[in-house]
Amino acid sequence: MRSVLITRPQHDEINRYFHAWSEEVVDMARLRGSVYDLSGPKAIRKNLDSYIQSKNPAFLFLNGHGNSKNIAGHDNDILVDYRSSLPDTVMYARSCDAAQVLGPGLVEKGTKVFIGYTRKFICGYTPDKTWRPLEDAMAKLFLEPSNLVATTLIKGNTAQEAHGRSRAAMYKNFRKMISSTATFEERYAARWMWSNLNSQVLLGDSSISI
Repeated sequence: MRSVLITRPQHDEINRYFHAWSEEVVDMARLRGSVYDLSGPKAIRKNLDSYIQSKNPAFLFLNGHGNSKNIAGHDNDILVDYRSSLPDTVMYARSCDAAQVLGPGLVEKGTKVFIGYTRKFICGYTPDKTWRPLEDAMAKLFLEPSNLVATTLIKGNTAQEAHGRSRAAMYKNFRKMISSTATFEERYAARWMWSNLNSQVLLGDSSISI
């Protein structure tokens, strides 16, 4: 497996969740090959560009705020924008709206696969767990399925398998969240899971693996 590059900004509440829940992806990548972990203040464009040019990672897993044309890192420094070109890579963006314009543009310019969201990526959470994200059972419902995109790819499976396993896990959690055993909070948050499920898309060559 060629190397993996992960961005994990940590400057606000949602990014603290992404940062903590991405640790398992970092650990798996370390066991299977080289990983470049741009954690916290390291998640800026200068560092991203440097690693891409010098290390040529096969897989980019970007966490952070975004919109239809940009993905941001630490303190919302723009990491990738609609003018970027990242050929010969596989990318998963856990970022709002990036599959609207940015993803298709990257694929047109040579990115092998882009997996991301055409709408907001919504992560439910428990307010009294915000400083202990890994103990937050609500966040687990959302972030474990999205992590499956990255971990399935790192295990050598195809992009289609990664996308499919993630969506299947979201659907399983959605069914749990609307069941008779669900809490009020889970039933309320089920709409967000349904949105994530239906807005996650795979662009590019679905048969590609890293």
